[in-house]
Amino acid sequence: MNMPYCILFHPSEFTRSSWTLLLKKILPGCKITEASSVDEVRRAVETGPVNVLMMEFQPRDMDHGLESLKAAITLIGGKHIMLICGPPAPVTTRTAMHAGASVCLGCNESVDELKRALHAALEGVPFLSSELASVLARSAAPTGCPEEEEEASQYALSMREEEVMDLLVSGLRPSEVASRLGLSMKTISSHKRNALGKLGVSNILEAVRMWI
Repeated sequence: MNMPYCILFHPSEFTRSSWTLLLKKILPGCKITEASSVDEVRRAVETGPVNVLMMEFQPRDMDHGLESLKAAITLIGGKHIMLICGPPAPVTTRTAMHAGASVCLGCNESVDELKRALHAALEGVPFLSSELASVLARSAAPTGCPEEEEEASQYALSMREEEVMDLLVSGLRPSEVASRLGLSMKTISSHKRNALGKLGVSNILEAVRMWI
C-alpha cells in the first residue's frame, strides 16, 4: 500500500515543525515535501498523486494569499487542501471557502482537531473546525435598525443550537455530540432540526456553505 504524499506549502517555522510532527505521528512513513512556490507545487504534483497539501492562509499576504491558494486548488483540488486560516477571522475563512478550499482550521486548534482535519483532507470530505464554525456563526449576527434586528432574532440560533451545530459542522456524529454534551439523541436531533430550519437548509453541508 502506497503511503500518502503530503506537501507543506509555504510553511512558517512553527507550522513546519508542528505539521511534520503531526504527519509523522498519524501517517508514519508518509512522504513529505516542502514547496515555496506554485511552480514547486506543480513539480511535486508531476512526481505522483498528492494526497494532502497543507498551507497557512492569509488573504493579503503574497506567498500565503488568495492567488497562491487558487493555484494550489487548480493543481490539487480543494478537497485535499488543509488550511490554517490565520487569524481566524470570518472574512479569512469565507475567502478560503469561496475559493474552493473545504478543510479549514483556526490557529489555536487542538491536536485532536488537527487529526480530524487531516483525515478529512485525506478522504476528500469537507471539514470546518469548531473554532472557525463559532467565528462564522457569531459574525452572522444581524446588524441594522432595531426593527430589522427584532425580525431577524426569530431566526437566530439559540446558544445550545449553535453549540450543537458547531460540533456537527466540525465533523462529529450526532451520537458523539450527544455524548460530549450529555444530551439524548432525541434532544440533539431536535436542536439540529430547529437550527437547520432557522438557517433554511436541509443538511449540515448546506449549513456550512450558508455560514460562509
